[in-house]
Amino acid sequence: MSLTSLSPATASNLYAVFSGEINQDSTKRFFRAVSAATTKNVRHIHILMESYGGFVGDGICLYNFFKSLPVELTLYNVGAVQSIATIAFLGAKWRKASARAAFMIHRTLVSPQLANSAKLHAVAKSITIDDERTESILREHLKLSKEEWDALNYTDLHFSGEEAVNIGLVQEIGEFSPPAGSQIWDI
Repeated sequence: MSLTSLSPATASNLYAVFSGEINQDSTKRFFRAVSAATTKNVRHIHILMESYGGFVGDGICLYNFFKSLPVELTLYNVGAVQSIATIAFLGAKWRKASARAAFMIHRTLVSPQLANSAKLHAVAKSITIDDERTESILREHLKLSKEEWDALNYTDLHFSGEEAVNIGLVQEIGEFSPPAGSQIWDI
């Protein structure tokens, strides 16, 4: 059953889950789901999000989309939100993590196999732009130490749910727990 089948008298809260790669297809699914919810009297969308990451452009698109929603959005990490999914996650006004959740951020990664020097130059420029875009979002939200910012240049940074609260990645520890009888939609 899709979110487009919601009746116009839907409750003011909607609960959904997303698990998967951040890519063009999943981004379109978010667009359709949220669009359907916002036209059905939903005032607050709650989404459990689990993702190992995906494509930079799609993650930044979701970040901007989540920030601009005309309804309240709360995202929950109850497992793992990693890589560009962390950037998308930061777009929600309200963010919660399970005490057992984990986050990971890192610089943009590519595998330029079979590339000549001109292609390598273009790839380097592209990932530099992507790193600048993602870092600006991270700096807007996260309170990392100078050592952590420096370490980001050469390693992945991992955070527990509790650490995510301390650095501003989430506002609080909290579980995705829809009220009994709630319909839970799949994105």
